[in-house]
Amino acid sequence: MTSIRRGYLRLAMQSLRASRTRSFMTMLGIVIGVMSVIIVVAIGEGVKQQIGNQAARYGKDVLVVRPDTSGDIGGSGLPGGTASLLTNTDAEALRQTPGIERVVPLSALKGSVTADNRVDNPLVIATTYDLDTVLNQKIAYGGFFTPADGEQVAVLGPDLAHQLFEDTAPLGEKLTFRGKQFVVAGVFKPFLASPLSLEANYNQAVFIPYIAAQNILGTTPQINQMFVKAKPGTDVQALSKTVSQKLTDAHGGAQDTSVLPPGAKGSVSDRVLQLLTLMTICMAAVALGVGGVGIMNMMLVSVTERIHEIGLRKAIGATNQQILRQFMTEAFVLCLIGAVVGVVLSLSTVGMLKLYTSLQPVIVWQVAVIAPLIAMITGVIFGTIPALKAARMDPIEALRHE
Repeated sequence: MTSIRRGYLRLAMQSLRASRTRSFMTMLGIVIGVMSVIIVVAIGEGVKQQIGNQAARYGKDVLVVRPDTSGDIGGSGLPGGTASLLTNTDAEALRQTPGIERVVPLSALKGSVTADNRVDNPLVIATTYDLDTVLNQKIAYGGFFTPADGEQVAVLGPDLAHQLFEDTAPLGEKLTFRGKQFVVAGVFKPFLASPLSLEANYNQAVFIPYIAAQNILGTTPQINQMFVKAKPGTDVQALSKTVSQKLTDAHGGAQDTSVLPPGAKGSVSDRVLQLLTLMTICMAAVALGVGGVGIMNMMLVSVTERIHEIGLRKAIGATNQQILRQFMTEAFVLCLIGAVVGVVLSLSTVGMLKLYTSLQPVIVWQVAVIAPLIAMITGVIFGTIPALKAARMDPIEALRHE
């Protein structure tokens, strides 16, 4: 039995080598289909994990409070940037809530920042002196501003620091924002910044004291987002409900704020990822179907070209089942090679994406196994029709064919 199977494989390889170009073009559909499924699922899973890690970066005792502006991903770069509903009154009300250690407001301001170079409309964030206690982000140079530093100080994200200054560590350098000069007190280490996340990209931000923003605007700035840090031993999930109810009552019963517990991900980004993944998997399924049709067409051409061979084999005793197995083996080998090549190219592409882009795709091994199996099954199913046609040929008519 083993020798018979080896014979089928040898005949299949000989047939594929005899028409290399046609075999390659036929396999291409299978390769593309397998690559599409594996790579897109890997990218989607990687982005989900990046967003999850980004959302959890503030620690297990920090709540994120923002306006409930579902679908708003424009504006200042902070969630709620185009429809700020939070005020200092909300912040003061939360500071009086039992179980809360501190409330840190973030307000987005607009305007150009000038130093060695000029950057138009960067993310300028006015906040309080204790922001660094909730960010859990290390500072590469210097430190975060304190009340002793005064009002005219700033801390930069690493990307913005690189854009503004020629110096890699611009401590003590000055920048100008809305006619006011600020001294650089520190530069953060790179923040996680994942695609499709609704979180602000703090790598492109400049942080200034909240009181400095009040002096620049001549009024109290609106709050785009607040961090609420719980006291030690507080049930954070219960505190989340308390904060939500407190803000609802303060806004006259309107549920126009969103309170995210630690590690919560943006629902909008999740839906976008799910839709994109589903769409691309459907496209990959179409590619696999096209690849299957290509295999059927190639096998039909192969049967037509080898009618005389089929008749000769049947004349010397080959059964219909043996002919069927021969052509089914050819279809299987074609799909197997295409699936293996697709998996190898997928792994290589994922590695390149990790090295040269900000994406961090994660291989889902279940998909990496199932996708080539489905590809092989698809090819074998589509290869059945030509194989049946070859097996059912009349040997006498086949021998007469030239």
